[in-house]
This record gives sequence, structure tokens and C-alpha cells, in this order.
Amino acid sequence: LSGPVDAVVQPPGSKSITNRALICAALAEGPSLLTGALDSEDTQVMVRALQTLGIGVRHDPDQRQITVEGRGGDIPARQADLFLANSGTSLRFLTALCTLGEGRFRLDGTPRMRERPIQDLVDALNRLGANVRTEMDTGCPPVLVEAHGLPGGETEISGEISSQFLSGLLMAAPYARRDVNLIVRGDLVSKPYVEMTLAVMNAFGVSGDNQAFQRLSVRAG
Repeated sequence: LSGPVDAVVQPPGSKSITNRALICAALAEGPSLLTGALDSEDTQVMVRALQTLGIGVRHDPDQRQITVEGRGGDIPARQADLFLANSGTSLRFLTALCTLGEGRFRLDGTPRMRERPIQDLVDALNRLGANVRTEMDTGCPPVLVEAHGLPGGETEISGEISSQFLSGLLMAAPYARRDVNLIVRGDLVSKPYVEMTLAVMNAFGVSGDNQAFQRLSVRAG
């Protein structure tokens, strides 16, 4: 064949956007319909984890739609053991989300996941008043969260490790009891992913003050 092609092509959804939207929808008040959602191992892991936490999620992969019954920052489950395979976004985002609940949550994954550091996120959450630790004191998963809500305040995170740490903090921050001030140490290596997180949060009605990505403030409630 030669000449131009007249066709309509629908690209697959984005894993990064889908998992961010799932977290924001779970924390939002009331139902959300996510369209164009990617069906992948990472998104399936996230859907199952949210269901285990007691959040209603219905996934229609054929229609590329996910319906999430948001709980307004409430985590219904009081205990959960979440297996997150090798999904780094799921483990990091859900570690921050679980601090908003009441109860004991354990987050684990594959042997490879147990080699991926998460201590910087753990420390940042603890500075906000959370009670988070790594089970084997390795700075890597499994992660244990003894949750009594997230008090809030000021914390810092390295911008040179993983933007997923900062993204997890940002999405949980609006549901802290007090405003959260996030200070980014060093250069932010994945600025587009943080911009993506802020854009998804904005789509759900949350806005944060961004000062050159070195100091980000998010208001509680």
C-alpha cells in the first residue's frame, strides 16, 4: 500500500496517570468515573489494594473505565495486608494513603520490591506525625503503618531519589489534620511526574502552592 492512511487510532492509557487518578478518586468525596484507564499489572494491583482497604472499585477493562466510590479521605479497613507485586507506584502512593486511616496496615511485594528503598518516604511521613517503619529495618519493604490519621505540619523529601515519594505525600496531604508544607531537598529529578500529580489533583479540585518545586504547601481539608 502507498499513500496516506485514513484511520482513527486510540492509544493506550497511561499507567502513571491511571494510578494517580485511582488514589485521588479513592480520597475524593463520592463516586468518580475514570475513562481511558490503562489495564496493566500495576493498575490491577492498585485496584485490588483499594478494594482490600474497603473502597469500592469497579473495573471494566473492555470499556477502559474504572468507577471508584470515594470516601472523602476515610479508609474503611482497620487492618489490611497489601501485596503490591512489583508496582512501585502502588506501594509508595498507598504507604502515604494508609497513614490517613485508623489501624494497622502492612505493604509488601516481590523479592525485587524488597530491594527498593523507601526510607526517605517513611522519614518524611513520620515528620508529619505518622507512625511508619520498615518491618526488617532495611529501609525497604515490607512497610508497616500504625495509622491514627496524619497530623500534618512541615516535612522534607529528597528530590533526587524518586518523584513517587513526593507524589504520594502530595496526594495524601489534603487529608492531614493540619496544613502540610513540603520542602524538596536538592534538584527534582522527575519534575514532569510531579507536575502530572499536581494536574491530576487539580482535576479533582485540589490546588497546592508551588514555589519552584522547592517548597510546596497543601492546605488540609
